[in-house]
Amino acid sequence: MNYFRQNKKLVIGSVLFASLIVLIFLFRETSSESYWKTELSFVGSIDQGVAATGTINPKNTVEVGTQISGIIEGVFVDYNDTVQVGTLLAIVDSSIIDANIEQLEANLSAAEAVFKASESKYAREKRLHAQNFISISTLENTEKLFLESKSRLALAQAELKREKRNKTFTNITSPISGVVMEKKIDVGQTVAARFQTPTLFKIAADLNSMQIEALVSEADIGQVKRGQSVKFFVDAFFEELFEGTVELIRLEPKVEQGVVNYIVVIDVDNEEKKLLPGMTAQATIITSSKEGVQLVPLAAVRFKPPNDVSLEKKEQDGEKVSSADRVTIYSTDNRGNLLEHQIETGISDGRFIEVIRGFEIGNEVITGEVNKTKGKSSAFRFSGR
Repeated sequence: MNYFRQNKKLVIGSVLFASLIVLIFLFRETSSESYWKTELSFVGSIDQGVAATGTINPKNTVEVGTQISGIIEGVFVDYNDTVQVGTLLAIVDSSIIDANIEQLEANLSAAEAVFKASESKYAREKRLHAQNFISISTLENTEKLFLESKSRLALAQAELKREKRNKTFTNITSPISGVVMEKKIDVGQTVAARFQTPTLFKIAADLNSMQIEALVSEADIGQVKRGQSVKFFVDAFFEELFEGTVELIRLEPKVEQGVVNYIVVIDVDNEEKKLLPGMTAQATIITSSKEGVQLVPLAAVRFKPPNDVSLEKKEQDGEKVSSADRVTIYSTDNRGNLLEHQIETGISDGRFIEVIRGFEIGNEVITGEVNKTKGKSSAFRFSGR
């Protein structure tokens, strides 16, 4: 019995030992080597700019209201309708105004009759006073009544004129030619004229020409100038790049939660009517542009090799690199050894950066590291160099 137990332990121990040997073998056979991701330096054009976000709106928008109170009797336009100057938009019920006009016309007739009578009496008593037939006090009383009737006549005329003018306000017309952007009333709705005129319609003068009110941070606003080119896109046409021009930099800051921004107004052509009011524009205001310059990916400047990789410093013959804008990039020689290059850089667009000197055009530059595993596939993997 003891013999079998000892053999059983021996067998189990042998199996465990063999398994350990296999695992160590697999562990050693599975290793990783570093491979460098490279891209070519090339000659091209580059734009450096300031990022900004804004809303697209028509250049000229007019809010149309009412100057009188009443019930809307008719509405003759709807959203997106094209209107001209004087186009009838809506009518306010004029029945109350018509009744007022009739009353005021009657008041005016009465005032005219009183005025004519008092005028005639005053003229007659002036002649009588000149002949000493009536006293001066009598004449003065008649004159007073005459002047009062004259004032009441003028008041009646003014009231009638005002109400007739109000009658013209029952026709709500467009003050400009354009497109109806908003309509806030319907037939039967009561509108009230207040100190601040309520908006019934909003009309955009011209959708062929739009503008972006973009926010630019105080750190970047010093680089922005009127006339600079702008490139932007909108979510609705994400793959299409639109262009504009800086028209105005508003001096009044826009402060929110302690963050200071400035509004930059950008003019945009919209002949194809793709851009709609309210769209959000992701814009880049071009502050510097260069053509025919050497470029490398910005990732090459950001790349840092592992600490255990040996490096060889390499400089372009006959070229001295300025220390002010000096950065380091890396390449490899024919044997795969890493070469370090000190280069002088210029402007960047966020994807590429200009190389002024320090690296040959057409050479490959390292932009990243790729680990490739070699050996047998196994659930036990580790990285090593």
